[in-house]
Amino acid sequence: MNTAHLTYYLKTSAEGLFNSYAQVFFSKNKLFALLLMLTSFFDIGAGLSGVIAVLIGQITGYLFNYSHEMIKDGTYTYNSLTVGLAIGMFYQFNSSFFLILFVSSILTFFLTLWFSVNLGKRGLPMLSLPFILMTWIVILGAGNFTALELKEKEFLSLQLHFPYLFSSVTEFIEDLPFANAIYLYLRSLGAVLFQFNDLAGIVIAIGLLLYSRMAFVLSIFGFLIGYAFYHSMEGDFSQLIYSYIGFNFILTAIALGGFFVVPSRRSFTLLLFTIPIIAILISALHSLLWIQLGLPLYSLPFNIVVLLFLSAMAIRTKASGLDLVVIQQFSPERNHYKHFNNIERFKSDTYYHFSLPVLGDWTISQGHQGNVTHKGDWQYAWDFDVRDDNDATFRSPGISLEDYYCYNLPVVAPADGFVVQIIDGIDDNKIGEVDTEHNWGNTIVIKHGEYIYSKLSHLRKGTIKVNIGDYVKKNDVIAHCGSSGRSPEPHLHFQIQSSPYVGAKTLFYPVSYYLTKAEDQFRLHLFDVPKEGELVCNVRNTKLLSEAFGLIPGKVLDWVDQEGKRWKWEVFVNAYNQSYIYCYTSNSSAYFVNDGTMFYFTDFYGKKGSFLHEFYLGAHRVLQGYYKGIEVKDRLNIEDVFGTVLKSIHDFTAPFFHYEKAFYNAAITHVDNDHDPKEMEIRSEVWGSIFGVKRSVKKYQIKIGPKGIESFEYSKGGTQINVRLL
Repeated sequence: MNTAHLTYYLKTSAEGLFNSYAQVFFSKNKLFALLLMLTSFFDIGAGLSGVIAVLIGQITGYLFNYSHEMIKDGTYTYNSLTVGLAIGMFYQFNSSFFLILFVSSILTFFLTLWFSVNLGKRGLPMLSLPFILMTWIVILGAGNFTALELKEKEFLSLQLHFPYLFSSVTEFIEDLPFANAIYLYLRSLGAVLFQFNDLAGIVIAIGLLLYSRMAFVLSIFGFLIGYAFYHSMEGDFSQLIYSYIGFNFILTAIALGGFFVVPSRRSFTLLLFTIPIIAILISALHSLLWIQLGLPLYSLPFNIVVLLFLSAMAIRTKASGLDLVVIQQFSPERNHYKHFNNIERFKSDTYYHFSLPVLGDWTISQGHQGNVTHKGDWQYAWDFDVRDDNDATFRSPGISLEDYYCYNLPVVAPADGFVVQIIDGIDDNKIGEVDTEHNWGNTIVIKHGEYIYSKLSHLRKGTIKVNIGDYVKKNDVIAHCGSSGRSPEPHLHFQIQSSPYVGAKTLFYPVSYYLTKAEDQFRLHLFDVPKEGELVCNVRNTKLLSEAFGLIPGKVLDWVDQEGKRWKWEVFVNAYNQSYIYCYTSNSSAYFVNDGTMFYFTDFYGKKGSFLHEFYLGAHRVLQGYYKGIEVKDRLNIEDVFGTVLKSIHDFTAPFFHYEKAFYNAAITHVDNDHDPKEMEIRSEVWGSIFGVKRSVKKYQIKIGPKGIESFEYSKGGTQINVRLL
């Protein structure tokens, strides 16, 4: 093995070791992991055993060629860690001990794989089931091996060598209100790492608070619900005191309140129902497992309830405010802010993006629930025509089809798809007449996906340019506007429907991007419904903008500022087909989407305040077409705008209400030529608000030229920074 390989394995293993500790509390925070690791060494035997168990699991993964990424993030080894902690806490160190630790760590690794695969098929986490099963196996089997002796390893406990450190903490708590509840909470926290003392609980609580304010609040909230339930029901508190298994309340609260379920008022309310179930399970299983079989409960109640409720929530027909986390951020805060920020940004977004089926400016002569034909099952449709400045649809005298402005104009595909139905051969009506026998006239139906079709009707006979089975692209010309069918004058009928049949019921579906024009002013609409009487048109891309933001995989950008500092970026695409810019200088990544009309960023990971992070803010959303006066607005995650202190304070109230918000606004402020620009300037502004008061304003300037994005300007610490493309 060469030096590079050795460095790689050491780095991967070290990160995997830290993540193994953090994942016990649903985290990947390195500082929290360090505090947990140090706490586990309050009993040195337990701490050493935990580390050894993780390393054995990692080596097993390497030897059998399992995913290095899963080893790196601790998924394969956090159960090995807790098994190692349990064995190291209760058994004497000797050769037999290390043999059992070795075998147990390997078996835990393969149990982890089995549970991960079989529960993962159902979209469920394995939680700590491998740990429970493995420790039960050791407990049940240890009695047959006399060399494996139970022993209190006081000589390895820091509590023996530094008694005052631990006793002073306990004495301090004695003088606090509700001391008994505080004792039980702290020792329940410590018991997660098999440390049954108040100091361990305090260290873990501090780590929890630093890692996540929401997780900290949830841990207290969940514990208090369980404690109050036992108290009100006059339960046997010895069940909680034994091994301090009240940590089941804590882990369940974090899991269902903010990790697997997006933190919100509803998720907190959910705990009022799930935590009492934990209490009942503790009582029932204590009698069955401990009294009858001599097996400790450990985290079994937590596993049962979390898996039960996640399974139930996964098959709902509607979320009802309890939203499962789709992409795990390993932070309740990031889960919360990302979810609700995406709702604000993409609340009307659709899977299929439909554009208007016309070129140029058209008027919506009849919209949804129109006054003439768009009624009942056919209410979600649009009629289009073309009008002059006097709102007339025809030139004088208006007695022939050719007098009408829209007659014989091109009709285009509103989205990519396959042509599945065509009606042709129907003559256009004379002006004022209708053909009720052929209601829809000449028609094309396009399939865009399962149960999603578009229908375009009243087309001119003989102008249909496609055949059934043809694949069409968005904006391909497929026919020309006519006046066939139930059409007293030329116009285009357009609707979305869930079946391929001509005459099918309409389906409510917004148009992705379009512009309305009134008094020579454009207004941009995102995933909206054109209204009757509006003058509408599609967004026409500007070549300069499309090329500037056409960041395809493999593209490399080298930047330098006025002081000579350089940044190197490269565009990649991951296994999920998500595009992102990676900055080698700051080791940061910014994920983006370019849907052909709009360029926008979705996520940032890495160093805040770096050049890539500033670009992520300043070019957060860019329309790829130039229209004078158009402003592009968006929402930002508050952590991108507010500092750590203000954001951390907001975390405590965020599940219930937001008083901090962040906004983005951008406009093209300069072009050298309105029709075919070679130079452009985009100015954007990012700001936060606290209770509606604007603050933390940042301004950006992007200059675009023949080479693309040629320079990016922003201020940092009172200094104006200008970065240009080499």
